[in-house]
Amino acid sequence: MAHRNDRPLGVPQGVADEHRSKAAVALAMVAGHLATRDPQRALNALDFAVLVGVKVYDVGGRSRAGDGVDISHLVLEAVGEVPAGVSRVEFAVPVAKAAQALGYDWTADDNRRVIPTIPAPRREQLAGVGR
Repeated sequence: MAHRNDRPLGVPQGVADEHRSKAAVALAMVAGHLATRDPQRALNALDFAVLVGVKVYDVGGRSRAGDGVDISHLVLEAVGEVPAGVSRVEFAVPVAKAAQALGYDWTADDNRRVIPTIPAPRREQLAGVGR
């Protein structure tokens, strides 16, 4: 019987929670990218590895100090092999499942802003300028 503190399937033993969390976020970003950017194009292993590297770099604060190599290895192990001839949108599904297995909470993403805000003075501030 599975217990609450059992290690999720597909997660190597001895992986730090911080690495698992960053890997889960990177996988969610990869899944979103694959599903929305040229989804019908075929995906190969090299393109996938490069995309993983880019998203892990983003998750790590666009810095080399974020343990990116370890997180990238974790991501690639969690997903496994890229099947020959698979489309990007088809492969987005197992990538999203791997993100969930690593602990990514898709419901938290439901409340994010879809339209970015542009910093600008408030209308009240503009109205008070002429006084």
